[in-house]
Amino acid sequence: MENELINTLHELSEAIRELTAELRPKESPKLEDVRAVLAEISKQGKTAEMKALLTKYGATKLSEVNPKDYAELLASAKEIANA
Repeated sequence: MENELINTLHELSEAIRELTAELRPKESPKLEDVRAVLAEISKQGKTAEMKALLTKYGATKLSEVNPKDYAELLASAKEIANA
C-alpha cells in the first residue's frame, strides 16, 4: 500500500512538472532573429508582403515593431513565405 502511494505521488509529481514546463513562457525572438527571417523572405520576392506585414503592426521598419509582437510577426511572416 505504501509503495503504491509513493508511486502515485511520483507519477503526479512528474505530470505536474511536465504541465508547468508547457505553460512556462517561451523565450521571445530577438530583433536580429526576426530581421534575418524577414530579410530571407524578402529575398524570395516577397518584399511588398513583408512591408505590408510591418504596417499591420503599425511600423514602417522592423525596429518600430513592439518586441512583444515578434513571435506573432514571425509566425505571420512564415505563413506568407509558405503561401
